[in-house]
Amino acid sequence: MLTELGNRLRQAREEKGMSLEDLQTATKIQKRYLIGIEEGNYSIMPGQFYARAFIKQYAEAVGLDPEVIFEEFKQDIPANEKEEIPQLSRVKTRKQVPAKNNKVLNFIPKILMFLALVAVVAILYILFQNWDFGNNSDPQEDSNRGVVYDPADTEDEDQGDGEQDEATGEEPVEEPEEEQGNSAGTLTEVSSSQPNATLELTGADAFEVELSAIGGNTWVGISNSEGEYFHSKELAEGETETFDLTEETEILFNIGWVPATEIKINGEVLEYPFPADDVTTQKITIKFAANGQQ
Repeated sequence: MLTELGNRLRQAREEKGMSLEDLQTATKIQKRYLIGIEEGNYSIMPGQFYARAFIKQYAEAVGLDPEVIFEEFKQDIPANEKEEIPQLSRVKTRKQVPAKNNKVLNFIPKILMFLALVAVVAILYILFQNWDFGNNSDPQEDSNRGVVYDPADTEDEDQGDGEQDEATGEEPVEEPEEEQGNSAGTLTEVSSSQPNATLELTGADAFEVELSAIGGNTWVGISNSEGEYFHSKELAEGETETFDLTEETEILFNIGWVPATEIKINGEVLEYPFPADDVTTQKITIKFAANGQQ
């Protein structure tokens, strides 16, 4: 028997013409869990955390806003209880390390710093000795080697060079500076709160996006701040699409399955704000102002 939430999700899925197999491919969620979501049977799932995560991915894959769904059908969704994760006891770990060993470990950095200081002093001493030896070389030895130094020769050479420059009337030629190509720009994180993050693209003349599906199918939505969509559909493995968003000032990327999605900004691969294995669905907003408009 379908719950109100399950009926709403199923209706959105059928409107997109997606079967449960299609949805399984897009979200990587097993079909039996998808059926459990539509029927409100959360007992078959690994835990309440996974139930909420699967509902969120289901909603995004069929084009629904998860936040609206969670608010509207909160009575049908399991409560968000933090699952206890076993952690190693720091106190126990410290007790296992003998106190004497701790003292030795604490003393090692001081020994290393002392050895480094001694090495620096030794190097400076050797350099000083070599420099002093070169300055105090015996003129007689230079003479024996056939080295003759005449200051007048140096002055004659300098005057000759000056006269040659005046005769030719040529000025030193400056080599032209190499032209630098347009930069791909710099992405700076402004804020982040899983699964949402806001980045700022600066130092670029263009905002060109290349969207690719790698390692499987994925669903991606690309829209601006006014709600206009440039892309909102499933991308099959191996497919690539490009977009020129230079005229836009703010773009939202709604990525349904991060591990199978690669995004390039001006030719550079976008590094996701959150690890793909931990947060498989991410919403990334990129604010952009072309060079000269910041």
